[in-house]
Amino acid sequence: MCLIMLREPNVTLDKVKFDTAILNNLDGWGLSVPDCDGKLYTMRSVTTNKDELYDLIHGEFKKDKLMLHLRYTTAGDTVLRNAHPFPVLEQGEDGVDLRMCHNGTLPSWAPRATDLEGKWESDTRRFVRGYVRPLMKRLIKGMSIEDILTDPFVGTLLDDQLTTASVITFIDGHGNFSVVNEKGNGGFRDDDGTYFSNKYSHDPEHRLPYTQKSGYKPVGKTYGTTPTMGGGPKTGTNTSQNTGVNKRFIDCTVQSFMEKYSLTDSDDLHLLSDDTLQILVEDTPEDTLLLIKELLSLHYKAERAVKTLTLKGKVKDKRIKNLEAKLKKETT
Repeated sequence: MCLIMLREPNVTLDKVKFDTAILNNLDGWGLSVPDCDGKLYTMRSVTTNKDELYDLIHGEFKKDKLMLHLRYTTAGDTVLRNAHPFPVLEQGEDGVDLRMCHNGTLPSWAPRATDLEGKWESDTRRFVRGYVRPLMKRLIKGMSIEDILTDPFVGTLLDDQLTTASVITFIDGHGNFSVVNEKGNGGFRDDDGTYFSNKYSHDPEHRLPYTQKSGYKPVGKTYGTTPTMGGGPKTGTNTSQNTGVNKRFIDCTVQSFMEKYSLTDSDDLHLLSDDTLQILVEDTPEDTLLLIKELLSLHYKAERAVKTLTLKGKVKDKRIKNLEAKLKKETT
């Protein structure tokens, strides 16, 4: 996933951490800088030169507040129209500029399988267009931008749309920041007051496949030297040249219950006896939590698979009916 930074004026960012964050989020960047009179100056790009970007925010924009987004594509295409920050309000129409960044995933706002024309759009772009802009456009008619960005109820409305590990940030043309679900993806503020939406972007091994992470030992079935982790890689990532088995990239290093207990088949989770479960609950509550998460994840994946098959069936039935109606019309 991506990284958001909210930087105060005259703060110098650590160059090593900045470069690492760029290497972990290479699918473009965007920044917004307020003129403190209601207007935002915004730049966006789908290519990133880490040295040029660092010089820009410490040169021309050194004395300015700014919101910076480094993108790692998880939904939609890597195109300029999907680059953050997204416009929410405009000074000419609404009296003030407002832009938003997002770090995380929003499955309920992702393009559907049948939406072929809109599959290029990211979940964030669709969320801004379908929810955030309409909400803010209504609120700005009766509230000041400062009140909107600090209203707890507005925060609740936005937070209800987010997943647990999603964060959204705002900046307006007066230099006001706002963060929703600030710590949701591991967000934190450093000693200089700069907000970062996660910590893993500063990890130089974050985007490495499991097989390249220091100290990693494969668990479960393996083919050659590549562990079978399930699922496909993000577009543009490497796959095993010898076996064709996909390598998986991760956004955290938390070990799963199955990995910890060397289980190779998810069916084994359903065969745990009552006595075993009781021991887990009493002696290792942290492992019990891992087990619950594992079962919830499997349940979610199963439901999604059923919904996908159902949707495909409905689409197929509709095509058959349309074809039958067309044939009937042509033969009468």
